[in-house]
Amino acid sequence: MRRKSRASGADPDGRRRADPPADPYTLALQWLSVRELSARQVQQRLARRDVPADAAADVVARLRASGVLDDSRVARAAARLETAVRGRGPGRARLKLKALGLADSDVDQALAAAYDEVDVATLLDRALDKRLRRERGDLANPATIRKIVGAMVRQGFAPGAVLARLRKRGTDVDDTD
Repeated sequence: MRRKSRASGADPDGRRRADPPADPYTLALQWLSVRELSARQVQQRLARRDVPADAAADVVARLRASGVLDDSRVARAAARLETAVRGRGPGRARLKLKALGLADSDVDQALAAAYDEVDVATLLDRALDKRLRRERGDLANPATIRKIVGAMVRQGFAPGAVLARLRKRGTDVDDTD
């Protein structure tokens, strides 16, 4: 069976990428029907489709006015995903939300609400349990402890909190390691 070849630069639907969309508002609604997006994400996607900036701003304003686009709702959903589902610490969750192009006030409110539902210490304990199950090294070895602490810090937990949890679990941890 022969496959039809697409022209180079075409989208899967066969439309050339350089062709402007017929209706940017409908396009944005299609994206939002699949998943929540921030206003910045919608503007970026419209820009990639060669929609002029002023037309993209009009689309975003119209979507906000109709309640379809709500950055605070996106922030709350993303915060729940990062904390309750993925088990990330406050630092990493904040970075993820900021990467969505959300305002500081929305990020702060969403993270405060998410961490009211989930305790940071509990998240840290779960992440440490998972990491310690995978870790094959000697927990008396400072290099192994540094590796574990580094992994927890990359997940968004404070180094001091990680060291305190390791001490509480009976691991001999020196702050100078």
